[in-house]
Formats: sequence, structure tokens, C-alpha cells
Amino acid sequence: MNLAITPFEKNIEVWRQLWRVIEKSDVLMQIVDARNPDFFYASDLEKYITDVGGGKKEFMLLINKSDFLSEGLIKHWNDYFNEKGVKHLFFSALKEQNKIDNVDQDADSDQANSN
Repeated sequence: MNLAITPFEKNIEVWRQLWRVIEKSDVLMQIVDARNPDFFYASDLEKYITDVGGGKKEFMLLINKSDFLSEGLIKHWNDYFNEKGVKHLFFSALKEQNKIDNVDQDADSDQANSN
């Protein structure tokens, strides 16, 4: 097997920082790209968090850029991670920004109507 190790993975200081964060945190979230969440999801990291925490640490997988996915793909990935028992959440900054913009527009129109 021919594996390549990136400079990031060779740096022991990076690993020490990760271990410290895991030890000190009660909730840890791994953010993955929605276009291929299983490729980016590190199940070993989740297992390590569970083992170190003794069941006291929460782990959540945040699937980012979910606006790139069709409803069918969201259902597929939702079913897939549910089968694996992985707590997960779909997120889209674009959709959240649209919600904020709509709230701002509604507030502006309510203010204009009250004058």
C-alpha cells in the first residue's frame, strides 16, 4: 500500500492541539463538505472522541453546503448516517443568509406600514 502523509499530518504539534481540544471540550463538531460527506467524514476521530470521553462527550457531524444537494441526495445521506448511528445536521450558509434577508425585509416592510 502506498500512502502519502501530508506535512499537516507529520506535525506532532497539530496532533497535540487536537488532543487538548478534545480533552477540554464537551461537544465536538466535525464539518464536512456535502458534495461527498462520507469521503471527508473521519469515523476514527469520532471513535477517538467517544473513547476519550467515556460517553460524556457529544459528537456531531455538520454537513456543510447542503444547498448543493437535491432533496433525494439529502434523504440518501440522512438515511446513510442514521444507519451508521452518526448524529448529523445539514447546513447551508446560503439558506441561512436568505432567512436573515427575509426577516430583515419583513421588519422593514412592517416598519414602513406602521408609519
